Order: sequence, then C-alpha cells, then structure tokens
Amino acid sequence: MTVDEFRVLFEDALEAAARNAEAKLGRAVPRRFDVELHGAAPVPRALTVDQALNEIFLGTDRFYRVINVGVRRINRHRTTVFIGIGGHPAGSFAETWNDPPGAGPFKQIISDDITMS
Repeated sequence: MTVDEFRVLFEDALEAAARNAEAKLGRAVPRRFDVELHGAAPVPRALTVDQALNEIFLGTDRFYRVINVGVRRINRHRTTVFIGIGGHPAGSFAETWNDPPGAGPFKQIISDDITMS
C-alpha cells in the first residue's frame, strides 16, 4: 500500500469520525481537522493531518494494527480528532483491525464527552 492509498484510508477515517460525532450531537461539525496523536511518543501531540499521516504511515508493508479514531473537540471552525495508536506490534496490512472491511487499521470510537467551544 502506498502512502497515497493510506492517506485515502486516513481521510475516510476522519470523515467517519465526523459523521459519528454529528450523529451523537445532532449537529454538523467542521471538516477542517486537527489531530491529537497518542501512542507514538511519550506524550500526546497536536498535529496537522499531514503531520499525523507521516507519523502513522510506517511503510508500504508495515502498519500499526489498530489506530483508534474519534472526535475529541469541536469549535466553530475546526474539529480535533483523537488518534490513538494501539499497543500491538506492527504487522502486515492483513493483520490490521479492518472492521468494517476496507478500514485497515482505523477503528472508530465515539467519545462520551465531546467538548464544544
């Protein structure tokens, strides 16, 4: 899988997270995303989508097995998405979460507490 193919999966996961938040909140959320990345470093970090992609794409044949994705915060202009890398060792694409089929490592989570400002 190329980085561009992985980018499509990542962007689909961000869009799914936004739709999940909309369903929970009953209102539209912005599609300009910031990322709060957990698990790839000792402390969580705020990143752009491109920066996060560079952190979570390990290569064409090596992938994190589970990457949790869920909306954390919303303001008028931006949506902050939690990205949590699971503690499993990296593996092949066939070893990723992939539920629903085609999602690859991206697992949707829905927060009980989405902050709005």
